[in-house]
Amino acid sequence: MSLDGSYPKVSVIVVNYKSYDLLRECLRSLLESDYPSFEVIVVDSLTPHIRENIEKDFKDNRIKVIHFDSNIGAAASHNIGAIASDPSSKYLVFMDNDVLVTKDSLRALVDSMERDPQMGVIQAKVVSLSNKGRMDHMGLGLDLAGTWLTTYGQRAEILNTSMEIFAASSSMMITRRDLYFEALGFDDTYFIYDDDTDYSWRVRLLGYSIGFEPRAVVYHGDKFSVRLRHDKLYFGFRNRLLNIFKNMEAENMALSMIITLYLGYLNVVLLALAFKGREVLAYAKASINVVKTLPLRSIHRKIIQRRRKVKDSFFYRRGFLRRDLLGTIVMMRELLIRYYHSLREK
Repeated sequence: MSLDGSYPKVSVIVVNYKSYDLLRECLRSLLESDYPSFEVIVVDSLTPHIRENIEKDFKDNRIKVIHFDSNIGAAASHNIGAIASDPSSKYLVFMDNDVLVTKDSLRALVDSMERDPQMGVIQAKVVSLSNKGRMDHMGLGLDLAGTWLTTYGQRAEILNTSMEIFAASSSMMITRRDLYFEALGFDDTYFIYDDDTDYSWRVRLLGYSIGFEPRAVVYHGDKFSVRLRHDKLYFGFRNRLLNIFKNMEAENMALSMIITLYLGYLNVVLLALAFKGREVLAYAKASINVVKTLPLRSIHRKIIQRRRKVKDSFFYRRGFLRRDLLGTIVMMRELLIRYYHSLREK
């Protein structure tokens, strides 16, 4: 609620791909929200009869559906939803179709934004459905190889205090609509994965903060198997390189790129020894794509660097950027633990 007692309009943008069962449950939870002023924009790729199904199941004029007969990717879906949102909306909420929101989560996100005009993005408390009682991803910071220091796998009950983080996950996050356009939206060339990191990073370079709101509890259908999939490895590695190249100052960018590429190729060797041919190809294709698109990426970098108001040194002082490999070590440990448990469950 704003200071004058009114409720700012919120446009909730749900990205959907080739699925209706998950989306139906997501929309049901959203429509049970106790926040009184919001619309829902479903941006869908490749789901048959989605408009007819939503009209039949919900009969709610707050829901708008934008459907595509091809897969346009999450990043473009975010942008299309934002452009289609009500111009009177003060806030945009981006979320995945496999997220279930609690009744007061929207209210908590808006309340937190209203309290601090310098807050550009706030992430909800995203709890994993597949790893019960544990947190899903939240971007605390990035190490030298561009790997997240993340809450992934941590006990959910210990994270009950609002705090500043480096970047938010679009599994469920809120941002100011006017800031979204000022920051030039999401980079739709990312297609999927880490487009939210890039958006958050550029918001930070404009001088805004990123926060975490533990009162806004949502549940995400995180799937461990996706983390080792061919396309996840391709887009994950490629987009991590792009984030570093576009958003860091030159000296820091050069060192981080070298370390990230070195560790990426070390992964290639290990995957090759394990006879994981498609995974090896994913890393190779990602590197080639970055090189081939370097002229375009250089233009993106120039625009971002000219508009930046915050130096990298600020992020290093706050611990949001690190000069070590802590995130890489912790993430590898967590993946090995989850991989071991997944094998035991088979």
